[in-house]
Amino acid sequence: MLDALVRSSSEVRYRISADWSRLYQLSGGDFLADTTSADSDWVETYIPREDRAALRAEIERAIRTRTTYSLEHRVHLADGSVGWASSRAVPVLDEHGRITEWYGAATDITERKQAEAATRDLTVSLGRQVADRTAELRLYGDIIQSSAAPICAFDTEYRLIAFNQAHSDEFYRIFGRRVQIGEVFPDLFPPDQAPVMRGFMTRALAGETYTVTEEFGDPDLAKPAWEVSYSPLRDADGRVIGAFHFAKDISDRLRAETELASTQEALRQAQKMEAVGQLTGGLAHDFNNLLAGISGSLELMQTRLAQGRFKDVERYMATAQGAAKRAAALTHRLLAFSRRQTLDPRPTDVTRLVRDMQDMIQRTVGPGITFEVVGGDDAWPALVDPSQLENALLNLCINARDAMPDGGCITVETANEAMDARTARRHDVPEGEYVRLSVTDTGTGMAPEVIARVFEPFFTTKPIGEGTGLGLSMIYGFAQQSGGQVRIASAVGEGTTVSIYLPRHDGAVPGEDDAGAAPPLPRSAQGETVLVVDDEPTVRMLVTDILEDLGYTAIEAGDSAAGLRVLQSDVRIDLLVTDVGLPGGMNGRQMAEAARETRPDLKVLLITGYAETAILGGDKLGPGMAVLTKPFAIETMAARIRSIIEAGRERERRP
Repeated sequence: MLDALVRSSSEVRYRISADWSRLYQLSGGDFLADTTSADSDWVETYIPREDRAALRAEIERAIRTRTTYSLEHRVHLADGSVGWASSRAVPVLDEHGRITEWYGAATDITERKQAEAATRDLTVSLGRQVADRTAELRLYGDIIQSSAAPICAFDTEYRLIAFNQAHSDEFYRIFGRRVQIGEVFPDLFPPDQAPVMRGFMTRALAGETYTVTEEFGDPDLAKPAWEVSYSPLRDADGRVIGAFHFAKDISDRLRAETELASTQEALRQAQKMEAVGQLTGGLAHDFNNLLAGISGSLELMQTRLAQGRFKDVERYMATAQGAAKRAAALTHRLLAFSRRQTLDPRPTDVTRLVRDMQDMIQRTVGPGITFEVVGGDDAWPALVDPSQLENALLNLCINARDAMPDGGCITVETANEAMDARTARRHDVPEGEYVRLSVTDTGTGMAPEVIARVFEPFFTTKPIGEGTGLGLSMIYGFAQQSGGQVRIASAVGEGTTVSIYLPRHDGAVPGEDDAGAAPPLPRSAQGETVLVVDDEPTVRMLVTDILEDLGYTAIEAGDSAAGLRVLQSDVRIDLLVTDVGLPGGMNGRQMAEAARETRPDLKVLLITGYAETAILGGDKLGPGMAVLTKPFAIETMAARIRSIIEAGRERERRP
């Protein structure tokens, strides 16, 4: 120990104990130092250079404040090595507040510091001594402190440097052994798991903080699932000196989630089957009504013709055609719901379309409903399929009528909507300009849980057999396929507003067609031959009769193999009209492409009851190929055939 320091005059005489005399090889007795300054000669003599500044600063503080100084610092030992001392001294003041004496002691803490250094070398694998105790405090404060979660830390050589009791207990429970400080952590795992764990630890040692889910344990037993978090352990200078490993057993949670997912999947399957049942019932009801109208009209036509009573035939024909068109509209609703219908977008004056339908809608909803069109005189045109928009508008008005069993008012409004980025995100559409078509009723409205499901497949609030639940689904699919969106606002007892947003068309809109007789159907030039390939005899017969009435020579084939034989012969073929779904080893498009190997200029019209996207599979049709969806009007098919042939001739005439 360093004995009391006694002041005499301007000097301080250090009285040295025998232990310190032997340690520093002093001659015994005392040595002198100036207590009025921190620049004491003993600091220069006995303190290593790197600790002098800190010691002087502490002595100056004690002299300035007249308080005790205390500091751990290194000292030069007699054998030439460096040791550690803990110095403390208390000042004695006179009546004027001046320091007259210092009483203190210095304790040799070299062994303790050496032990700490050895421990630190093991725990942090540093090649240098840490300037302060930040890493130690983090290590022992975050890990060794009591925690129910398994926590440990390892150094840059993957050696365990600390772990809590929970980690030790869990490791023993899973692997049947206790972990020890200094063991290489990843090597403690089974051979099939050790590389995985080492990979996780390597990422943390590279400075990454992350969480993973992993199963580990005895390979012969059930492996519990763990959510393991890693974060780097850094020293005071920010260097990575190891990493933390924090584990949480989530086996029960994963089992619960798996059971929940299984239950939800079973529920979805049940809902799906219920929806299919609803769809089947609704479609059967609708199609039976339509088939009754068609077959009944045809039977009455046959009876009247046999009786020679021709006056009613035209009326029955109109009835059958109307039922057939409604059946076609129903299939279009199915395709629109699946977003696979073939659209024909054209520049459309939406306001004009609404006003043109006003009388028809009023007759449809009945006299108990007031129908009005407001605004929209300055509404932009939209790029949309007008026939599908008419169908959507009619569906919305019928839904509005059904929501007002005691009567009410339906208001249709068209308006312009310029959506900035924020508004577009809210409506789930690209930023830009849109035309809004809104249908508002004063009916019963809908509860939030109903609004959340109105666009779902087959969802309907109508009794089974009275609706397919495809109306709003069709509108939703049609709007999205057109590049727009549909939104609904409703409250119970306050009515409903459904708004369709359609992209603006920046250009002119063709005027209304001149009234008058329908133009004559385009006829064939002399000698033009069309090959018709379809596996349905009635369709093949009808198409052939249409072609022959228009002056074409028609050749029939019932499958792709027979059609390809004709195409590979030397028979003149000006156009191939083929169904897409064909027996015979290839579909209609494949047959056409095979035929183009020997007839590269072959013109093709694909007819199908499916959607164009189902035919193309995301591809575009090549030159001289077009699609016509069933059912089609005679004039539509005649015009399409003529346009394809003429377009082909025009290409052939080009140099």
